[in-house]
Amino acid sequence: MKKLFKDCCLIFFTVAVMFFFSNQPSFSGTIKFVQLSDIHYSTQREDTSYKLLSKTKPLLQDAISQINSEKNINFVMITGDGIDKPLKESLFALTDLLNTLNYPWYFALGNHDTTTDGYLTKTKFLEILKEKNQNYKFDSTYYTFKPKAGFRVIVMDGAKNKGFTSNGIIPEEELCWLDDILSKSKNDVVLIFLHFPLLTPYDSPNHKILNDKEFKAIIEKYKMPIAIFSGHYHMAKITKRGNILHVSSPTLAGYPNAFRIVNVNNKRKEVIFKFDFKETNLKDLQAKTKILTLGGARYYGKDKDRNTTIIIDKK
Repeated sequence: MKKLFKDCCLIFFTVAVMFFFSNQPSFSGTIKFVQLSDIHYSTQREDTSYKLLSKTKPLLQDAISQINSEKNINFVMITGDGIDKPLKESLFALTDLLNTLNYPWYFALGNHDTTTDGYLTKTKFLEILKEKNQNYKFDSTYYTFKPKAGFRVIVMDGAKNKGFTSNGIIPEEELCWLDDILSKSKNDVVLIFLHFPLLTPYDSPNHKILNDKEFKAIIEKYKMPIAIFSGHYHMAKITKRGNILHVSSPTLAGYPNAFRIVNVNNKRKEVIFKFDFKETNLKDLQAKTKILTLGGARYYGKDKDRNTTIIIDKK
């Protein structure tokens, strides 16, 4: 009788433990990804006052070599301005190089990538991406996927559909879509990628998201850990605001010619973000872009904007 009682207690305890853990928020180890922004790939030979356009190919080749030497990367995300001008030959050359990556790569549109009245419209850009990138299975320029249990990736399109401008805007339809995805991701670590930062690293009315207040209102409704990765300002900056982490990354075509490797450890009570800042190995080119760039130290950022560890507590 005592044995039967003990067996029943053991079964009850086992079932209770299983029920408890099955109803807890999901968490699942770590992921590792690369953010590569503002490549500005170009086939032209002339440089600008701050972009080394004539050397974008070797700069990208060096970045790819560094990335391929890393282990256990889940994906590479290009956060816009992959090409400097919306030209078919530039996009084909860029995708050919990106296809030499050992890891899946994805793309968020920037203001330099497409045009409204030429060949490389958003529709054509999307068509070429799907043709050239076997991992791009999406039917829109904004999309979502889960690279691993416990993590949600959201890629947004803030590039305007009319005229060439450095300002971004998030269409109402896309904001509604974002709200819906976030409402279903409360137990995930959310990683949002777009070209235009929600929290700008410095004030520039001609580079901001025009409807940033509406965008911010949706993001701030949710309390799970959210990290927003962007480019556009060509500057290294990391800012934590409560449960939201804003990460602005530099250009590969100009000083400091760098990209980020990010490790995210999703634990039961907290999420740990570890940032590793990778500069180009082509030091002669980096020295040249530093000379071309006024206020280079600002774009390089402080060490806490490059190599740092940030913890977001779960609520």
